[in-house]
Amino acid sequence: MAGAGWGLAGLLSLLLVLGGTRAETCTEPAISPSYYTTSDAVISSETVFVVEISLTCKNGAQNVALYADVNGKQFPVTRGQDVGRYQVSWSMEHKLARSGTYEVKFFDEESYSVLRKAQRNNEDVSEIKPLFTVNVDHRGAWSGPWVSTEVLAALIGLLVYYMAFSAKSNIQA
Repeated sequence: MAGAGWGLAGLLSLLLVLGGTRAETCTEPAISPSYYTTSDAVISSETVFVVEISLTCKNGAQNVALYADVNGKQFPVTRGQDVGRYQVSWSMEHKLARSGTYEVKFFDEESYSVLRKAQRNNEDVSEIKPLFTVNVDHRGAWSGPWVSTEVLAALIGLLVYYMAFSAKSNIQA
C-alpha cells in the first residue's frame, strides 16, 4: 500500500514538472536578428545558413517554443543559454543555394500546428501569418578561380621558356 502512495506522489510531481515546462505565447515580439551564410565553397561541402535572434515579448514570455520555415521546409529553433536567445540553422548543396534573399518565417506552437495541418490537407499556407520573419541575404559561395593556380603557373613557365629560347635563338643568329 505504501508503494501505491509513493507512485501517486511521483505522478503528481511529474505532472507539475511537465506542466511548468509548457511553452508560452509571445505577444508583440521585438527581435534583434543576426545571421551567417557560407561564403567560401572551396573549403566546405555545403552552404550553411545560421540565424540567431534575440526575442523580447511585450507580455514578458521567456519560454517560447519557435519553429522556422524556409521555402516550405520547417526546422526546429533552439533556445540559447541566455534568456530570449534563439538559433536556427540549415544547409544545402552549393549549387542549390542560390544567391539572394531568403525569408525565414518564425512560428510559435499554435501557428506552427496550423501550418502543419494546412500542409497535411494540401491547403494554401500563404494565409498563415508567422509570428515574425527575418530576411537573410546570401551573396553566394565563392567556388575558387576559373583557372587553377597550378595551370596558371605552368602557362607562365612555358611563356618564360619560349621567350628565353627565342631570345637565345636571336642572339646566336
